[in-house]
Amino acid sequence: MIVLDTNVVSEPLKPNPDPAVLIWLDSQEPQTLYLTAINLAELFAGVEALPAGRKKTQLHQAINQQLLPLFAGRILPFDQQAAENFARINAKAQAEGAPIGFADCAIAAIASANGFLLATRNVPDFQHAGIALLDPWAEQSG
Repeated sequence: MIVLDTNVVSEPLKPNPDPAVLIWLDSQEPQTLYLTAINLAELFAGVEALPAGRKKTQLHQAINQQLLPLFAGRILPFDQQAAENFARINAKAQAEGAPIGFADCAIAAIASANGFLLATRNVPDFQHAGIALLDPWAEQSG
């Protein structure tokens, strides 16, 4: 099972998405891919920060009409186990001199709490989280 970081799940929403990421996403079994409540917060915050207009409307619709139905039943919460893992991951990263931002730490904690991999472009941001990582931008198709 794989938790998608926000940069992975948002890539297909871009005007010119990276073909390698699209190929990687298409090669995965949909039921093995998960989002977190934190990803959704980041996506909604990004859309809300845009000025009113067509782009904002289109992204809001894409999230609500495409993304949410696609991941129905596969959006992981930030629960008690994730909170405990957050504290451990945060302390470890700080002790190693590589602090992790709140959202990234929360996403890593949710992945850890569920025993899932994390797919992200920002591997260095998570390298001290103690979880298995993969980079769809670096994956070879097939």
